[in-house]
Amino acid sequence: MILEGLNILQIIFIVAVPLVVLAIVLFFIIIPISIKRKKTHFKNYCYKSIYKIAFDEDYYLINNFMFRVDSSKVATIDHILFGNKYIYVLIDEYYEGDLIGKENDKSLIVIDKHRKKFYTDNQYQIVKTLVNYLSSTTGIDNEMFIGVVVVNDNCKIGVESSSKQHYVIQRNKLKRLVKAIESRNVGNINAAQLESAVKAIDKLNRAKRK
Repeated sequence: MILEGLNILQIIFIVAVPLVVLAIVLFFIIIPISIKRKKTHFKNYCYKSIYKIAFDEDYYLINNFMFRVDSSKVATIDHILFGNKYIYVLIDEYYEGDLIGKENDKSLIVIDKHRKKFYTDNQYQIVKTLVNYLSSTTGIDNEMFIGVVVVNDNCKIGVESSSKQHYVIQRNKLKRLVKAIESRNVGNINAAQLESAVKAIDKLNRAKRK
């Protein structure tokens, strides 16, 4: 009986040890590498998501847009998506934690996985400023622009905002946001206006000159 008991324990041990080792490898090696890869390639993931929206809806898309806002400052916008009703100014931003605060705060707070808090730039204000710059530089009506900061899917957003023009949203929810905004009861940008807007913005793109 003792020998039989030992054999059972040995079988359990033989089965359990590889599982434990696999769990340790997964927790300490594979998961951190996967997270680091997602962070490193986040902008590429965003590009693929936005490109798919543009392709599916037949929207015009400009990536890596750079324009001079004054004699000493050049602003960068990751993507500009031309919808049927609005022009979307899109910024990619990865956070290692969750966001809290209010849209009009000077800074937002990031809470990391250890529940530590630190301040970060308020992306609502950044994208709002970029929209204002782009509108004033091109002469395109400010209300035609929608500013969106696209963050990683695992970043929970607890920022109080009532804005219908500026958003911070996870990458996997961007398509639904664009669809909802495009369903608003407003008229489409007519073909001539859209062509003029595309040309005006594309003409400013300093990234093409690099």
